[in-house]
Amino acid sequence: MNRHLTVGVVWLSSLVLLACPHRADFGKDGAPRSAEDLLDRVNIAEAQVISIEGDSKITVESAQGKGSTSMFVSVLHPSRLRLEVLDFFGRPQGALVTDGETCALHDAQHARFFRGPASPANLGRLLPVAIPPAELVALMLGRAPRIPQESLEMRFDEDTQLLVLVLKRGPVTQTLHVHPPEYRVVKSHVEGIAAYDVTFEGIQDIGRLNYPRRVVLVSEAGQTRAQLDYKDVTVNQTPDLTTFELEVPPNVPELQVDERGLLLDGGVP
Repeated sequence: MNRHLTVGVVWLSSLVLLACPHRADFGKDGAPRSAEDLLDRVNIAEAQVISIEGDSKITVESAQGKGSTSMFVSVLHPSRLRLEVLDFFGRPQGALVTDGETCALHDAQHARFFRGPASPANLGRLLPVAIPPAELVALMLGRAPRIPQESLEMRFDEDTQLLVLVLKRGPVTQTLHVHPPEYRVVKSHVEGIAAYDVTFEGIQDIGRLNYPRRVVLVSEAGQTRAQLDYKDVTVNQTPDLTTFELEVPPNVPELQVDERGLLLDGGVP
């Protein structure tokens, strides 16, 4: 065969291969048959992971600036949580625990200890955004909190090769971008109410399980972006429940606060 003809055939073949879209892998059960089927698969995928414990890094960007710190995390579905913010030398600067109903916070930098309801305001003393504990735990376990939908729609995005699930309730719409065949949500966007966007990145397999190594939350209203990167963690090893308890350190005053974060005695925390 003529050399130039051979080169031309190879070149044309390459163009054909590049032009052929990559077919999505929908797994052993094939493509979802309906929006309800897709939502069921997402629920099953997210239910795989019930606990994560270990070292992480949190990076926050806000109107006040940008910074990052190391953080020990212990998360247990549905609403148990322990966070320890560490300094450069690994010394605790703050600790927060909650069982979903009550929470305790030790502010080591200012030698104060708060105890009260597990409200968004009280959790927000340590965190860059104010979120209910069960919702925060869900996010940290790689689950996208969802609106209570009245209707569902599904489509396939050829460009991203992702399934798109749209949940609607009145004027509120939530759009979930789902990656097959894991059926993990990789992005959630809500319109119609003040809310936050979340992305899940770096999906990692552990045996038959998988979970995102990075969780990014963006609050346009609060002008805040928080990124959690898991470093050395264990998955689905049930932690000791005493992990979610926090005792008052010696010589540190204990302050009782209400759900708004205000002192019960009327003082200013």
